Amino acid sequence: MPFDVGAGLNTVSKLSSGALGSSGGVLSGALGTASKLAGALNNLSNPAALISSLRSLNLPKGGESGVKLSNAAAAFGGADASNDWRVRLSVPSAFVGSPVLQPLVQAGGLIFPYTPQIQISSSANYEDTSVTHQNYQFTNYQNSRINAIQIIAPFNVEDGAQALYWLAAVHLLRSATKMFTGDGNLQGNPPPILKLNGYGDYVFKNVPVIVQSFSVDLPQDSNYINTSVAAAAASASQGGGPLSSIAGISSTSSQLAGLAGALGANKAANALGAIGAVGGAVAGISKLINSATSLAGGGAFATNGNSWVPTKSAMNITVQPIYSRESVRQFSLQKFVNGEYVNGGYV
Repeated sequence: MPFDVGAGLNTVSKLSSGALGSSGGVLSGALGTASKLAGALNNLSNPAALISSLRSLNLPKGGESGVKLSNAAAAFGGADASNDWRVRLSVPSAFVGSPVLQPLVQAGGLIFPYTPQIQISSSANYEDTSVTHQNYQFTNYQNSRINAIQIIAPFNVEDGAQALYWLAAVHLLRSATKMFTGDGNLQGNPPPILKLNGYGDYVFKNVPVIVQSFSVDLPQDSNYINTSVAAAAASASQGGGPLSSIAGISSTSSQLAGLAGALGANKAANALGAIGAVGGAVAGISKLINSATSLAGGGAFATNGNSWVPTKSAMNITVQPIYSRESVRQFSLQKFVNGEYVNGGYV
């Protein structure tokens, strides 16, 4: 009885799905691709079915994201990143190693996906001096100040990748309101300073800010999307850890592409070679599943817990521009008026 490659892959896919849970999304996609190819091989006698199966190899399932989260750092206004006028908050250097914040690190900071509502204000403080037997008071200048910047950012979530981004944004803002305590080289330091950018050079350009307050609403009438953060995400971003083995799927995809070309050139003459290539791909995927399953059982591939993210919410953020004494001492109003502080962060 001939071996049904498609049935075998479906069985393996079910086993891996139960072992990996939500962390096996990438792996499941690879298994789906291999399963489609297996279906094509099982229909070598039917050219129409063969060509149809090969054409559908790169088509994502309905409702799934067609791009990886790491490609989310798109810039508006062309390829030049300087034309990106979206509002963003930077990720402090002390936070870049966090696996929870990797979506923001890969995107280049907390970029608000929808245009936020921002309120900025400046004030000059004066004091009145009352003089006896005078019709008008004398007004004396005291000082000027930059008031806190209010940001109201809507946040809609449509899939798992966006849910991870929402989770990272909340985690960053909560972390930025806390000082460094406990063990570590930064023990005793206040909350970190972030850089605010948005709307071009003369609106917000590298403005140093501290997060004074943060809140987010979790509506009761909103749907929620489940997501989880892999504990090995940080090491995977550096090319190591359990997740790095999934990169081998790309080489499998190259094998599948070569197989499709071979079948298109001469289906009958290359059938045995094609089946051999699929056998190698199946063996590699099976090895990956076994490795991931053992890791899941041992806890090395465990997740940092499941989270449910609202599909529609709004973040309220209050940031205060902050400058060092030395920079304020050297501040020149004439240079500010002439626009010479475009990169200085002054507002």
